Amino acid sequence: MKPKSTKILFFHGLDSSKASTKFHAISSPNKFCIDVDYRNLSFNSVLEFYHHTIHKIKPNLLVGHGIGGYWALKMSYLFQLPAIIANPCLQPNFRTDYLSISETDLDHEIPQLAYLELGDETLNMVETRNFLEHFMFIEVNPGGYHRLEYPERLNQLIQFFETNYLLDRN
Repeated sequence: MKPKSTKILFFHGLDSSKASTKFHAISSPNKFCIDVDYRNLSFNSVLEFYHHTIHKIKPNLLVGHGIGGYWALKMSYLFQLPAIIANPCLQPNFRTDYLSISETDLDHEIPQLAYLELGDETLNMVETRNFLEHFMFIEVNPGGYHRLEYPERLNQLIQFFETNYLLDRN
């Protein structure tokens, strides 16, 4: 059963916003992104904010980039929602109250996909790929950079979810 409309909640990266090229590259008309100041909000404050946001928006797909990928994985597990992550930050070090993504966050049956550009100058995507490949399908671009050379590739992964996993949850 194909959903009427995939409702996407996008989690932007550190020092980014809904003006992100990744958010605007997503071709879905039913997408949402809310600016979050990750640097100045505690882990628990962001967790509470996203918890409220998910209850209000009721997305059926989470997409995140960088630290937004971290939050997409955390919320995917907590809310049992499928997720697509792009060049995720799995070990945040900009605050002391963020714990690294662990196997517990990933070892489940919730559909998750990753898009990695290995040329990322900020995060080690080879290490990230080696960790994530045990838990999810990964599409890899051998070049690229942290801001993503090909953010439009997220649309192919969204289409894959629409075809293979998503059911209308509304």
